[in-house]
Amino acid sequence: MEKTMNVANDLGNGSIKMTLDGEFFLAPSVIANEPEQEITAPVEFDNADQQQQYMVNFLNQMDVTISSSVVKRQGRFLIAQAAVDSQLPMTMFDVNDFAGKADDDLAVILTLSMIAGKRVKDAFKEGEDLTENLKVTVNMATALPVTEGKQAGVKDNYRQKYLKQRHQVTFHNFKDPITVDITFQQVYVALEGETAQFFIKYATSGLKEALKQDLTANYPDLANQATVDDIVQADNVLGIDIGEGTTDLVSIVNGKVNAAASMSLAKGYGNVLQQAMDVLQANQMNFDSRAQLQNYLSSKVSPFAKKHQAKVQEYVYQQLEPFADQIIDAVSKTMRTTGAQTELVFVYGGGATPMLSQSHLREKLAAKLRNFNGGDDLPIIWINPEYAQVMNMEGLKLILTAITKD
Repeated sequence: MEKTMNVANDLGNGSIKMTLDGEFFLAPSVIANEPEQEITAPVEFDNADQQQQYMVNFLNQMDVTISSSVVKRQGRFLIAQAAVDSQLPMTMFDVNDFAGKADDDLAVILTLSMIAGKRVKDAFKEGEDLTENLKVTVNMATALPVTEGKQAGVKDNYRQKYLKQRHQVTFHNFKDPITVDITFQQVYVALEGETAQFFIKYATSGLKEALKQDLTANYPDLANQATVDDIVQADNVLGIDIGEGTTDLVSIVNGKVNAAASMSLAKGYGNVLQQAMDVLQANQMNFDSRAQLQNYLSSKVSPFAKKHQAKVQEYVYQQLEPFADQIIDAVSKTMRTTGAQTELVFVYGGGATPMLSQSHLREKLAAKLRNFNGGDDLPIIWINPEYAQVMNMEGLKLILTAITKD
């Protein structure tokens, strides 16, 4: 049975945020290559309830091989959370490499695996025959960093990686492998940050409330004059998207993206973690990957480990101020190109939350923006943690709705 699936795919350097036919999924953007000696026996179930629970959580368990003409990396891979849980050496996006995300096999491997995993999960739920190849046709909206996506031919080449060929994903979790054939019907490639601004323009009631709360907390006098509709309808804004491997600055002038002023800083919160790892290892604290360090920083530890976790956090926070200064330099370049039109600044992305709470980025940003606004404050709205990491995905969902409308 062939199915059609609609996918909004915000594939970040640190995590992948996707909606697959409306089901939201968040996972680390990592894979682990399984050497032959590390391959585990297929999973077995003692009862139907155990099998049911396994399949509900299937996208965190994926063990795959990929057959596709656009994937050069060969092998058997554990995907996303399964890779983290395996304790095997992980492959992740190299945040220090100037090669783009569109050129990395990891982007295609993760995307195909998530789509195929959702197809298997749904097929099991609906009682389809899993011994037959499962088929799925996909409509997808995704995004690339601003500077990468602005380069001639990059967006179209990335689209073509998915279109005009069939991809096959085989799952080895079970005694009998399950194979999924994937074809893409439509692929729309946007720019990161631009999609987040699209979500702001068509904000939900929840996001509107978050925007108004931040404005009220930091600019109470202005909040008495400006409505939330004034915020979302502003046509001259700067969006700062702090990601894992890039920080995208999107300039909107008269309601349209100013391509000349928009840019990407080839550094994100993941680079901070990478630098912190070097310091931690020098101080005899062994973290092998950014994903492992992020997982530890965000986990709830026992009273016995709290002191150690606080020490690890302190080493990470020491790396934040130099990164904040680099963001300020990038903002200065963008504002110089944009001119005097900017009236509002938004900050979001997965790295926005730690940069707000553990660095002086907000204060530095406010001071720099005054230099481009005649000494007056240029209001900054910091998107709260509930929305910061998913702004691009929410924008992609809106684009997906538009491209799949009959």
